[in-house]
Amino acid sequence: MLVYDASAQRLYVAAESGWVNLLEQRAGHTTAVGSRHLAAGAHTVAVDPQSHHSFFPLPKGPVLLEFEPSK
Repeated sequence: MLVYDASAQRLYVAAESGWVNLLEQRAGHTTAVGSRHLAAGAHTVAVDPQSHHSFFPLPKGPVLLEFEPSK
C-alpha cells in the first residue's frame, strides 16, 4: 500500500511482508530515508495530514501501531 503525506512530502510504502519504506521528496528529488520491518502483515498504512503520525493496523490483535514523525 502507498500513502503520500503531501504537506510533509513523505511517501510510505508498506508491503505484505511487514516491511515499510519511507521516502521524502525535496527539491524535485525522491530519497529513501528509512526502512523497517514492523510485523508480518503490516501492509496497511494511514497518515494523519495534520500531525503526520502514521498508523499501521496489524491483523493479529487487535493492534494499532502509531508512530510520530522524526524531525
